[in-house]
Amino acid sequence: MNTRSRWIATVAVAVSLLLLSVGMIVAQEAETQAEAGATTASPILKVGVVDLDIISEQYQELIAQQEQLRTWAQTRTRYIDQLRNYLFLSEQNFAEIAELLQISRDKWTDAQTSREEELRQVSEQKEKRFMDLQANTGRTPAEGDEFNSLSDTYEARHADITMRATAIEREYLEKRSETQVSLVTSVREIITEVAQADKYDLVVDRGMVFYCSEHVTDLTAVVLEKLNTPPEQ
Repeated sequence: MNTRSRWIATVAVAVSLLLLSVGMIVAQEAETQAEAGATTASPILKVGVVDLDIISEQYQELIAQQEQLRTWAQTRTRYIDQLRNYLFLSEQNFAEIAELLQISRDKWTDAQTSREEELRQVSEQKEKRFMDLQANTGRTPAEGDEFNSLSDTYEARHADITMRATAIEREYLEKRSETQVSLVTSVREIITEVAQADKYDLVVDRGMVFYCSEHVTDLTAVVLEKLNTPPEQ
């Protein structure tokens, strides 16, 4: 290839590279303009936050429901504690006293009061006999059989109480779950109502946000006020 041919080839390559560079610049500029246009056209989100920790501390209905649940749990705990006074009753008598103890004592009839005292004394007498036999290391065969029988009764009643306590715990968890679901639904409805009324695009829990600027509105007070305002009759 002569000098002229090499020069023409070099110019051709240079032009090709120049055109390629210009094309890339134009493409980048177009992309930048498109992005700028998209940014300009995109609406700015209106964002609010709600502090659910404060809501849980100051939502009066939640506080009332928690207190009711706490009272229920305390009542059931006392019931289980009372059952432990009748550990040496037969299965039938234990079932009878277990049913009676679910009635408030101030509503007992005279007959029920007398029956409770009778069953308690029976259990106490058997418990005393059990303790005496347990302390006696030289039990006769008859006393050994009596001790084993009382021991079996004790174990059976202890198992009955454990079963009832487990059922109460399960019921407590179900009640707590139902309460939480109901109240969470109420909170969500109020937040949605506030957000839609003031045309918020997004409302999030403040506890789930690492940072938010001063431009983000805290809606906690507004939501709490609505939650704690009794519905109109």
